[in-house]
Amino acid sequence: MRAVNGMHISNHRHWDIELMLKAAKVRGAVTILHHMMFEHDAVAQQWGDAENAYWYNKLRWGWPPQGIPAAPERLIHVRMFHPNWRAIDPKVWAEHSVRMLSSWRNGAQSANLWEDPFVCVSACNEQNLEPYLATTAAEYDKMGKWQIDFWNEVDRLIPGRKALSCFGALAFGHDAQPDVPDSEYQVPAIKDAVQRVEIMATHPYGHMEWGAQGDKTLPGGSDAFWHMLRDFRPKGWRDTVQPGRPSDPGGVRAQFPTKPLLVSESGTFAHNDPARATKTITAMRGLLDACVADGKVLGVTWFIWNSDESHPTNVIWPNVPLRNAMADLAEVTTNAAVPVRGAPGPGPVDPGPTPPPVEPAVFPAIKVLQGEGMFAVARRAYGDADVARNARRLADANGMGWPPVLRAGMVLKVPGFRAVREA
Repeated sequence: MRAVNGMHISNHRHWDIELMLKAAKVRGAVTILHHMMFEHDAVAQQWGDAENAYWYNKLRWGWPPQGIPAAPERLIHVRMFHPNWRAIDPKVWAEHSVRMLSSWRNGAQSANLWEDPFVCVSACNEQNLEPYLATTAAEYDKMGKWQIDFWNEVDRLIPGRKALSCFGALAFGHDAQPDVPDSEYQVPAIKDAVQRVEIMATHPYGHMEWGAQGDKTLPGGSDAFWHMLRDFRPKGWRDTVQPGRPSDPGGVRAQFPTKPLLVSESGTFAHNDPARATKTITAMRGLLDACVADGKVLGVTWFIWNSDESHPTNVIWPNVPLRNAMADLAEVTTNAAVPVRGAPGPGPVDPGPTPPPVEPAVFPAIKVLQGEGMFAVARRAYGDADVARNARRLADANGMGWPPVLRAGMVLKVPGFRAVREA
């Protein structure tokens, strides 16, 4: 049993962290910028938090002087933060991430975060929020491929990791197809990137800064499925409320119903206002309850306990009634389980008679269909498990570079399988 309560750790002025972790709960979740846990990240040019012992020990093992208990199953979401993801090759960033997270230290304490099964790592954050970025399908394609390349390189370097991969969340409301909500998740590379990782991540917000109109964006409001409950919008819901507009593919839970989800940011844009603390905690509880009802949501890490002037309406710590209410809120429990990387499948099954041996040099073949790319061919050949890696495997086996150029009718060797779905 887990709690969906959670918190995004401050990026500035770390005050009352014992209260913050009480709000996040021992069985809940936290999101933390990776550089807070290290003295210095020379690549991202960010400095860590020495005053809080670089955090990992407090989050996992507890800190008795502050009354912080150990939390062996707290989900720690490490957000790898680079100020400009386009400025760095994803493989270089992956190598850097492997090196840093495998070498956490605070004095005599040390840890390899890649060996922690309750750590999940994002390669980036809100790639679709850049100045002057046109959020077209082509741009989303670049974002998805960047994340896939990152994780392929991580797994090449540490194939036996226990820590989980987490999608680098997108900012909502930036449609890949004009006026088709959440169509960015239909872009093949984004879809593949979501399937490539163990945990999905999103950032749904309500907008209490809009006054009375903003109340509609909160759970229970008429516009909640466009805002704070956006993840849970059923497929076609828009067709019933806005007939004649482009069809609605639904929120991410409708599009990826089996994928575990971490809401790694959320809020109301009124966290700083004591006069609206009651309304804010009610809205928060509405989202937590929706997460529990869904059954696949691992937690909500509310943004943000404290911050600099970049997030003035989102800071929770200065709002004493709200921060106390969040700390006092009981665990909102869920049956959703943190996935286990590399967990064995069902028990052994009698395979029946042993098939005759196959010459190792003889591979089955698969024909490329009209309009197919290598990811689609890999799915037909191997199924949906690890599509990106299987696509590379096909390309390598057939002496192709990356990205490969395919033509309809081309016949490819398929290593490792005696049969494929379509020859």
